[in-house]
Amino acid sequence: MPISSGDIQFVKTQVMDDAPEGGGGPTGTVIPSGSSNEIFPDISETDRAIGNVRMRKVVLGVETDDVDTFLGSNIIVSLPPDDENVDVTLFSTDDMFDRRADAVARLEAYLNVGPTYAAYLYGNHIAGQNTLLIYQKTDVLPPIGATLVLTKREGYEDESREYVRVTQASSELQSFDDANGTYTRHIVTLTLQNFLEQDFGGFNMQRFDYTQEQVALKTKLSDTVVADAARYYGVSLLEDDAVIGDFTLKAASMFSQLVPSAQVETPIADARTNQLNGAVVSAGGTITQSLTAVFSTTQNLFIGGGIAPATLTISNGALDLSDTGGRLMNGGTQVGNVDYENGVLSLTSNVYGTSGVAFVIVYSPAAVPQSVTQSQGFAITPEGRALSFVRTIEPTPVPGTLSVSYMAAGRWYVLRDDGSGAVRGSSTAFGAGSLNPVSGTLSVTLGALPDVGSSIIMVWVEPEAARASDLLTLDNDGKFYWPFNTSGVSSLSAGAKAIEPGAVTIEWSIGAADYVATDDGAGNITGDATGTVNYANGTMRISPDVLPAPGTTITVSLDTSTRVTSTISIASGSGSFGVTGITPGSVSFEVTGQLKGVYLANPIVNWGPATTYRITDDGAGVLQARIGDYLLNVGTINYSAGTFVLTGSTVVPYAVARLVTAWDNIYKASTNAMNMFVQTV
Repeated sequence: MPISSGDIQFVKTQVMDDAPEGGGGPTGTVIPSGSSNEIFPDISETDRAIGNVRMRKVVLGVETDDVDTFLGSNIIVSLPPDDENVDVTLFSTDDMFDRRADAVARLEAYLNVGPTYAAYLYGNHIAGQNTLLIYQKTDVLPPIGATLVLTKREGYEDESREYVRVTQASSELQSFDDANGTYTRHIVTLTLQNFLEQDFGGFNMQRFDYTQEQVALKTKLSDTVVADAARYYGVSLLEDDAVIGDFTLKAASMFSQLVPSAQVETPIADARTNQLNGAVVSAGGTITQSLTAVFSTTQNLFIGGGIAPATLTISNGALDLSDTGGRLMNGGTQVGNVDYENGVLSLTSNVYGTSGVAFVIVYSPAAVPQSVTQSQGFAITPEGRALSFVRTIEPTPVPGTLSVSYMAAGRWYVLRDDGSGAVRGSSTAFGAGSLNPVSGTLSVTLGALPDVGSSIIMVWVEPEAARASDLLTLDNDGKFYWPFNTSGVSSLSAGAKAIEPGAVTIEWSIGAADYVATDDGAGNITGDATGTVNYANGTMRISPDVLPAPGTTITVSLDTSTRVTSTISIASGSGSFGVTGITPGSVSFEVTGQLKGVYLANPIVNWGPATTYRITDDGAGVLQARIGDYLLNVGTINYSAGTFVLTGSTVVPYAVARLVTAWDNIYKASTNAMNMFVQTV
């Protein structure tokens, strides 16, 4: 006779309990239909307060006296529990004789051991503590909620692992000394969700990395990746009624809780969202050094300081290596890595052997200034969800500063630009991409579909925020200067009296040589020193061409005059000082002006608020305003009559406008693209 629905029954397994040996093979005990507590016990008050996970294995069987073919069946959870705090889901390990421990391992296998985390456990840790102390080379912290894996004695018979989840993270930069000098490391304190279940051996501080063999003897720190090894089946109520023929259904939720969790949201108000980031920038000319050292897979090479990307070569006369994107390359083969910030080279194969070798190293030094970052994000919608994205970033990021963050299955993953245009994660499973350093176009393929409702966030440093030292405009041409005023104080605060133009003489001696500098009557120091004089304020600053020894006497001779202060009025660009017979080069006053800009054929816009500009005369009848470090002609003065005329608006040269406004985009090569001017208010 045919198999009927009453012949299909659930039977109990060998151990129906929440013990590691729970489950096992099927028994002949049938689970009665409609009977309470035959699979799960009642929920206790303790479980209701702190949560619990109960797992029971049952087996579906057919009880019939004939040999009719069983064509298959399906199992569903047809109704959710009445208690909203309880969830029921089904899943299978596809093993008829597995135990509860096997099922728990499959449940926990949502996260699998990922790549090695670039840090070391700092000191020994004991069971029962809920903090980890690690040290690393960067200030990048594990994200809150991240899960790390501690592997003890990896590869040995007593190997063990423990997963820990980060709830808080903080970092402190500390300095350490060794035979090679001073170096820095970030000491990171991680607070864990649970207490450690076992002891873990840690490491002492050292400049160079430990070998894999040394790490295996103690504790290896690893990241995790989403494996999602199990499939779960539950039930969700519909929010809207559905009828036959509908293509879409609207359910209350697509999620079901597998394990108890508690989350606390802490709003942070008035916090700065633009954080600081470091970009390796050139800090000088090429350096060539020769040294003899052991450079192998177990002995790193410290060259003395930061390295500018794509400038390094190292040779022993027979084999030349160069750097590309943080990698040491022998032609097209990677043989090592470069830590640009700390100036440390490491090898992955012994291309130079294991004995001392004479090397010639050529590189450009670099520094890592802290720079304010730019950030940009775009939302992930059901319609726009994809693995690959292309975006053009303006201004173009400084090489090595771009990071791309995305969320998959509630976990953030970060891809970083390595300085060569390649964008990578700590594992290839996280994704990869490329950045065009000229156009700023980013093309990236993510390692997993990002969560709907999350965002992809790009953070980078713009060129104007991390410029090489030879491109910076420094005050006083980057020279050291001495400030003086007529009150006899080493200060640029206004002195007691004004200075007569052309009457300043500065004298000093170095050994038997005498040095003299004078002012030219137009506010400039000439002779054996350079600098400027503000006659009206009674101040000057001096940069000697040859720096005298400490204790050298400097003699300053000048003629002073009584400063005349008056309030001036301007009508239609013209004005009067209210006095006549003004000494050329002695005028200084302030006006309010508005910096304006126009890009191509766009409307004119105000560039920032109106501000105060100081106007001085050049001693030859021309009034000048200082814009940044530049003097622009803005009018004329009649010294004998005590009158002047200001230009209504003065065009700011393009090169000056770029530096003043930090204007930077892919069209900046066009000298006519950006025009700015100052308009007197």
